[in-house]
Amino acid sequence: MKKYLMILLMALISRHSFGQSPIKTETINVNGIDMYYEVYGRGEPLFLLHGWTQSSQFWSEFIPTYAEHFKVHAIDLRGHGKTSQLTDDFTIKKASEDVLKLMDKLKIEKAKAIGLSFGGLALLELAVSNPERLESIILIGTSHSYDGGENTDLDNAFSYENLPESFIKELKKIHFGGESQIKKLFNPNLNYRINIDDEDLKSLKTKTLIVNGDHDEIMGITPAITLHENLPNSELWIVPNTGHVAIIGANQGSFLVNSVQFFLNGSEK
Repeated sequence: MKKYLMILLMALISRHSFGQSPIKTETINVNGIDMYYEVYGRGEPLFLLHGWTQSSQFWSEFIPTYAEHFKVHAIDLRGHGKTSQLTDDFTIKKASEDVLKLMDKLKIEKAKAIGLSFGGLALLELAVSNPERLESIILIGTSHSYDGGENTDLDNAFSYENLPESFIKELKKIHFGGESQIKKLFNPNLNYRINIDDEDLKSLKTKTLIVNGDHDEIMGITPAITLHENLPNSELWIVPNTGHVAIIGANQGSFLVNSVQFFLNGSEK
């Protein structure tokens, strides 16, 4: 992947916060893997899906606000955190099916959900294949047509062997399978692809908020605009002066307010 993506991920991995204790933690076998999740708060279920190389810990600064309104489920997605390591048959589709099977095991018929980057891709796959299971969704830095392999530089700057020691040290704090697990996250041959056609998007009636930085280093803004044009029940929020992860830093407070409003009453921002 591009060198600036490494800088971006290093910044994200370093933002640990442990401000609230979960009311439940569990590792449960779903879809052939052991998936770890944490639960906070009370109310209607809200699922939080993190980005690539992150874990459920990414959401720690967001959870106290969400837990005031919802029963929050923060998940370690396939290959990440305390969930099973990646296997060669990894696909974004499989990651979406993991979430669906977790909902089944927990007897959750319908939920709200937020997906960031990789989590957004998995959430979009889930919404298209099982729209009846999602009441409303927020997609951040997401595209309906993306191939991670196209972001590979010829100098292979993003290989595990070229990662800074400081980055590996931070990754080991959140990925409990150690070096073996982390190396699999940087496998250049992973099937990190999504390709949903426009007609499938147009048939998706789920209420959707699309959030995208106007300087998104990974996706650009065109995929967000395309999603908004094709999803019939969508809102688009292009966040000014920010990149791929448009919900942190100076934007975190406004995102929390807007996302809670969106889920509770769909109010305009």
